[in-house]
Amino acid sequence: MMQVQLGIEGDIPKRSQSAGTYEWWYFDAIDELQDLAITIILFDGMPMSPYWLEAMPNANAEDYRGYAISLYRNGKKIAGYVHHVNQHDIYMNDNELIIQMGDVTMQRTKDHAYKISIDTFFPHSTNSIKGIFSFIPITANNVNEHKGEGNHCWRLIAPMCEVQGELSIRQYQDESESLVFSGHGYHDCNSGDDALDADYDDWYWGRIPLDKHRTLIYYHYPPCSRHAAFSIAFIADSEHGIRQVEDCSIQLNDVNMTFSVMKITQTIEISGFISGEPIDLKLTNVNTMEFGPFYYRYATVIQSPQSGSTPFHGISEYFNAHRLRSPLVRSMIKTPMQRV
Repeated sequence: MMQVQLGIEGDIPKRSQSAGTYEWWYFDAIDELQDLAITIILFDGMPMSPYWLEAMPNANAEDYRGYAISLYRNGKKIAGYVHHVNQHDIYMNDNELIIQMGDVTMQRTKDHAYKISIDTFFPHSTNSIKGIFSFIPITANNVNEHKGEGNHCWRLIAPMCEVQGELSIRQYQDESESLVFSGHGYHDCNSGDDALDADYDDWYWGRIPLDKHRTLIYYHYPPCSRHAAFSIAFIADSEHGIRQVEDCSIQLNDVNMTFSVMKITQTIEISGFISGEPIDLKLTNVNTMEFGPFYYRYATVIQSPQSGSTPFHGISEYFNAHRLRSPLVRSMIKTPMQRV
């Protein structure tokens, strides 16, 4: 149903040159003290783009490269950019990886740190953001592991990072606000060779810190007519590395109907065992950070019977890939293509 790859080799571009293939590199970070968050996605093929979907099954990834960046404050989106790009490059040599999409560039250095520079300005834009971030992995699995089968591959690379950054918010070309960012972050990669809903209808994903030294990461496919439920979870630990939750059970509770007429759970219970020790965690969405006709992104916290609520926020998502088949949904997201 889904391939899972663990380890830093997940950064290595693996998309074939066949039509319909895609790949993206995802980063997020949260500054708890300032209640700021940012998500950065670099796309080699945009499988959510209505233009990509129209071109399927003959979509060429290099024609749909780009980025999606969102900035949040107090749990709400304050800036967001989705751009296709004309200038792009993906380069790897001697463990150094550079992905450049327009004026957004990610560089993985030889010591496996990440430097990301951002400039979303383009002619006639009324607002933009410019900044630079460093993601330093706290824990990463250096042993390359593969699990499962399927069209879509989730590559868990650096689930715990220390993040530092500087960011300016601009109106036209004039700086209106300058921010210094310090917090915790996450990085993964996803790839596939068919439409996103080829293997599933929808998914839940999230990464939420348990404390300063441990982070929960989970993926869940609810059951549908084509498959039973699929659940997988990991605990990333600064001392023990990345460990899979054994006998993982994910239960969806408090299902609400959204404005976009999707039924989405607001609390998730995850149970299982880590090295023989039981875990029982309750995840609660506390803010809707971003939403659309096929996805929702939340600020999420964890509760456990042992420690109660944690003071840390994480990011979780609900994504309904099957909705991308809907002509109505495609018309809602089909804004004029902006290339930068």
